[in-house]
Amino acid sequence: MSDASSVVCLGAGGGDAVSDTLGLLEEARQLASDLGYHVREEPLGDMPGGVCSVGGVCHVLLNLQHSTADRLDRLLRTLADDSRLSGEPMSRLLAARLKGLARGGSDAGTARDAVNRHGTGRGS
Repeated sequence: MSDASSVVCLGAGGGDAVSDTLGLLEEARQLASDLGYHVREEPLGDMPGGVCSVGGVCHVLLNLQHSTADRLDRLLRTLADDSRLSGEPMSRLLAARLKGLARGGSDAGTARDAVNRHGTGRGS
């Protein structure tokens, strides 16, 4: 039941920061999966994580030792400039975060370039 209330709060924009972050991370994971990324959360020591391609499949590595907010930011930066986002359903909150990153000139272009070079394993 608490998951349903978190989703309602996210949609209404009335959730607290923790539930917003957890909900957005889960939604972003699902979006990444829908786009063909394999999201892996592992302890990576001092490494921040990011995009890598293994056997033509793009993986997003998220460092479990980082906060939920940091992992969300890493994943959103990876997805922000992916041209395939326009046709994907997502909450207004997630769309706003991604739009802000795409306009902000973050390192999302690096992730997009990696995807464009290596594909996602879904015929791209």
